[in-house]
Amino acid sequence: MKKTLSVLFALVILAATVLSVPVTGLAADKDAPMYSVTSKIYADSYMLINLDDENYPVIAAKNQDKRKYPASLTKIATAMVTINSVKNLKAKTKVSKHAVEMLNNSGAQVAGLEAGDQLTIEQLLYLTMVYSACDACEVLAEYVAGSTEKYVAMMNDWAKSVGCKNTNFVNTDGLHDNNHYTTASDLAKMTLNALENETFVKISTTQMYEYDGQNYMHTNFMLDEGHVSYYYEYAQGIKTGSTTEAGYCVITKAAKDGYNYLAIVLDSPIKTIDGIETKCSFIDAAALFDWAFDSLKYSTVIRMNDLVDEVPVKNGKDTDTVQLVAQKDVTTLVPASLDPSAVMVKPVDPPEDLHAPVTQGEKICKAQVIYADKVIATVDLVAATTVELSTFLGIANAIKSVFSNKIVIALFAIAVALGVLYVAVFINRLRKDKRRIAEKRRRQRELDDQINAQYYGKDDYLPPPKRRK
Repeated sequence: MKKTLSVLFALVILAATVLSVPVTGLAADKDAPMYSVTSKIYADSYMLINLDDENYPVIAAKNQDKRKYPASLTKIATAMVTINSVKNLKAKTKVSKHAVEMLNNSGAQVAGLEAGDQLTIEQLLYLTMVYSACDACEVLAEYVAGSTEKYVAMMNDWAKSVGCKNTNFVNTDGLHDNNHYTTASDLAKMTLNALENETFVKISTTQMYEYDGQNYMHTNFMLDEGHVSYYYEYAQGIKTGSTTEAGYCVITKAAKDGYNYLAIVLDSPIKTIDGIETKCSFIDAAALFDWAFDSLKYSTVIRMNDLVDEVPVKNGKDTDTVQLVAQKDVTTLVPASLDPSAVMVKPVDPPEDLHAPVTQGEKICKAQVIYADKVIATVDLVAATTVELSTFLGIANAIKSVFSNKIVIALFAIAVALGVLYVAVFINRLRKDKRRIAEKRRRQRELDDQINAQYYGKDDYLPPPKRRK
């Protein structure tokens, strides 16, 4: 019986465990692009990010998680490691012979630094970010970490610290190496972090820098009116890069009429456009910006207290439902020709029911704002009104809940079964005891009869004495 009870209780525990497993929904990909670009883009990988939203939503993208060679875009990480490590950017350092000679015959772009030259860290940063000077990168690495290898390790650590998951640096300048790679998505994380630093912004958006009597122009030709094919009046900084393997790359931002975007363009080709050999990275960035400026606008897609859903409320006084409304206005980028009726608001994992009391303004769940089958915004849904607790309904529903609970029903059924089993076992034991006693008495009688027959046979029978007169 004990073994049977153990098995039954084990089944109860297993059932309770299964029934108590929570069900969770799949989270939406926050980095999924909101829209598809209608303009021609030559690059194999790109991203366009809204800088006016603190969540930095991805407006458009292609192959943003595909591994790419970053070329000199690497120098964003190079600059940030120095900015984060050096307190006094006016401090001076001396150019070593090793820093100069290690780039010999590499084809790297250099500022012509010579062994023994003394520069401030700030000067080296300007040469790194404005002119993309590889020799300046090597000097910074030696100053900060003592060696290129140690500095590269710091770059990889910094990349991981800002959320990069598919990046590996093996040098400070971006010269090609098969094991030196990143993605548009990771470069976006690095750049967004760097743009929070005023020093980086100041240096990376400088159009021309003068050093030792020579003017060094920013390698982003979109900033230079002299480059007629590339000039884009709204562009600002940040970094370019190119190698045979990486193609032409640029990360830059643009501002127009209060709208601000960041473009990451990777692996763009050279194309003959209007009879001119054209670096398409700049053309792609301008096309992304123009598409966004011309096609998108900020619009309020849902307003505070707009009704979105209604859910049942248990134990509510005077009501059995509560309305869910938007917690606040939601203003986001939408197509300029948006048809409001095409916008849908869909609750995300709304509860099947609520239990009173419910307070007005209490957050219940979230909702997605959907346009053209894509999530363009999210908003918290809150209770529109307060629902007080009904004591009577609370008690009644509690009792009902207990006796309708699957586990309680299972336990009750098992308890009944155990009771029946116990009664059956008890009755069976009584019957066995009764048979055992009867058998014992029968054997005793037989034994008595045998004894009587042995010692008191029929011939030995003595009649009772006669009574005297």
